[in-house]
Amino acid sequence: MRIVDARAMSISHEDLIAVTETSVFYREKSGETNFSIFRYDEAVGVVTQVGRRVYEDYGISKLFVSGDRVYFLNEIPDRTGVVRTELIAFEYHTGQEIVMTTFEKRGNSTLYWVLADCYFLFLTSFGDTDEAWLYDAETAFQERIRDERLVGHADKFRELYLFTTELDGVPYIVCNARLDEFAYYEALEDGRVSPDDAIDHSEAILICSLDEAVEAIKSRQNEIPFEDLIRLHGEGDTVQYLGERNKRLRFSAFIDAANEETIYELTAPGVLSKVTVVDWGAYEPIDFTYDDVSSTIFIKVDESPDHTELIDATTGSRFLDTSPFERVLASNYFIHESAGGEGEGVSIFNLETNERQTFEDAYYTVLDETIVILSTKQL
Repeated sequence: MRIVDARAMSISHEDLIAVTETSVFYREKSGETNFSIFRYDEAVGVVTQVGRRVYEDYGISKLFVSGDRVYFLNEIPDRTGVVRTELIAFEYHTGQEIVMTTFEKRGNSTLYWVLADCYFLFLTSFGDTDEAWLYDAETAFQERIRDERLVGHADKFRELYLFTTELDGVPYIVCNARLDEFAYYEALEDGRVSPDDAIDHSEAILICSLDEAVEAIKSRQNEIPFEDLIRLHGEGDTVQYLGERNKRLRFSAFIDAANEETIYELTAPGVLSKVTVVDWGAYEPIDFTYDDVSSTIFIKVDESPDHTELIDATTGSRFLDTSPFERVLASNYFIHESAGGEGEGVSIFNLETNERQTFEDAYYTVLDETIVILSTKQL
């Protein structure tokens, strides 16, 4: 793992495509809707445009990276409201562009998810209506998705977050069904829901084989046959995706009544193995933070003007540093990120070299085993 200072680039974390040993590939926007793909070569400090075209996306412009390809949309609207949309597969190392398909729909389309480099989920919005639909790149088959959970229930304050994984050689879709709290509070403020309404606060981890999910969409079923891995029903209970370790997905389940959190690892299609249990009653009141890169929970157990001590709740490992930190990456980089105010920035302590680097007006993200430092001015 290494550190790349990309503050000079006019990009945010959503624009990053890939980081190699010598280069950073990224999207750079020009105006509200236009963008191009670029490569930054660290050794010589040169920026090169990859490919020849300038692309345009009028909606939520999302990038999906798989291997040496990045998928995105290019939209060409006409005066009647019909938009001709190209689905682009762009090989960023070579600059080769492949137009996988072109479709015309009224309104704006968003590439919502890409599954197995074959199935593309879209959300098309026109006026007050949203339509989710599937495109099969191998057969050019298209079909509307009737399972409303994929686009949210009750004015979109409940959503599903998708993850893909392979278990016993079979591809699966795993969903973290969670409450979108910000949109829920917006719905309360707008009067669309009332605090007295019976709102489903249960949260869940759902799973379905990719083939079964696609077949359900193609056969026009109203719901995709997800099965429960975890389902919580108590007020204040939450489930959270913690990332991937050793090619296994990890989740946490917090039970409010017991003040207890269990870390699970998905080891087989219907099997969650318990990794550890955190008894929050033994630690409160103290600070904590999730580390979703290496799937740990750090708990602050002691602090003075001269030191901060944290414990990794999943392993029991203890860490000491002279300044607070929230993450330990690759068992070597201690990271503290401060937000807001004059001290906004990132501090990284390298345990191996006993050196500390400070980046002002910055935040960080992790991509391709690289800590990328980005400018907060782009947010």
